[in-house]
Amino acid sequence: MARRGHHTLEQIRNMVLIAAEELVIEGGMPQLRVRNIALKIGYTVGSIYMVFDNMNDLALHIKGRTLDDLAQQMEQVQCVDSNQCLEKLANCYIEFANNNYNRWSMIFEQRMPEDAVAPEWYQQKVDAIYALFEAQIAKLNPALSAAKCKQIALTFLAGIHGICVFMLTTRIGCLNENDLQESVTLLIKRFVHDSWVNVY
Repeated sequence: MARRGHHTLEQIRNMVLIAAEELVIEGGMPQLRVRNIALKIGYTVGSIYMVFDNMNDLALHIKGRTLDDLAQQMEQVQCVDSNQCLEKLANCYIEFANNNYNRWSMIFEQRMPEDAVAPEWYQQKVDAIYALFEAQIAKLNPALSAAKCKQIALTFLAGIHGICVFMLTTRIGCLNENDLQESVTLLIKRFVHDSWVNVY
């Protein structure tokens, strides 16, 4: 068992984050146990609670890292118009979910206590994802208010997320990655061509 003096608290914090993230990648949420983390980093359980308030605090930081990675990939999307941008952003979201399933699903599986409020730093990471869609929706209909753009972006992303959940968790053998992309393309065409962005 490692001694605390071998690492600073900041180093231990990073070790805990990386180890916890690896456990999630390897086995999903069921593997995210404080004793598993302690064993992986060679420190006591108490050392983990010196750098994180509780397991919910640790989980939020793991989810925050996932949101950062997702946002970074989505920000690299290149496109020529808003329609194409929406499609590429949606496909990027789905590709990330498909390639990082355990990390992605943890964002939604791990729930905060009912009386808890997400800290501002975490909400900002969530908002950064929405903002990428909001920007394109605003270009499609400049008359929309910022609040309406956000509401439409939330609805749009909820549709994309729903496709992800269905396609990635269903056991129906006839579904594959092409079905994911085709479903997204269909949703976007209906979203744009049926003038959903002009309903307000």
